[in-house]
Amino acid sequence: MSKKLTITNRINITLGLIAVFLLVLGTNRIDKRHFETVQNALTTVYYDRVLAQDYIYKMNSLIHKKRVQFAKAADSSDISNVNKELETLISLFATTELTSRENQILISLKDNFDASKSKEAAFFVADEDEIKSKVLAAVNYSLDALTTDLDNLALIQVSETKLITSNAQKSLDTNKLMSNMEIWFLLIIGISVQFIIFYRTKKTTKEISSNSNNEG
Repeated sequence: MSKKLTITNRINITLGLIAVFLLVLGTNRIDKRHFETVQNALTTVYYDRVLAQDYIYKMNSLIHKKRVQFAKAADSSDISNVNKELETLISLFATTELTSRENQILISLKDNFDASKSKEAAFFVADEDEIKSKVLAAVNYSLDALTTDLDNLALIQVSETKLITSNAQKSLDTNKLMSNMEIWFLLIIGISVQFIIFYRTKKTTKEISSNSNNEG
């Protein structure tokens, strides 16, 4: 009888330890997944939102610079240099992770940029002041369209950053909840194992003592 109970105790203890191991392993994998989610969120926010916002800010600054240059009757080489900088920034922005809405606006931005360059070229070849004035108005209209596109892209950066950080916070909250549950599960399993060890051992001792008295 004693041997049978001892084997049962060992099996129960082994099962308890296996349960603890599986619990720790499972929670570890869950923690790793949440950690990767937060890490990806931080990477995305920096490379696809912070840098994108920086590109947008610089493009807006260049458009303002073009307005000033036209107001001061700058030559075509100055405008050409600004356009090259804008082309570089547009290309850099296109390499970031874009939403479908951003893709649509980026297409509009490129179209408006091409239109502005065409009108700027027409401005510098115009001879009469009246024609130059009309073309300049068209140039400013194109620049306004570019500014609108950039403002819309800037708004998306804010909303997307908010969404990403919100998802990361949810992942952290879930991870915190799982950690608390893990502690409680480990505590319950620990108490159960202790109960199996001491209660069954005590019961076995009593039965052995009872059998000895009966034999006596």
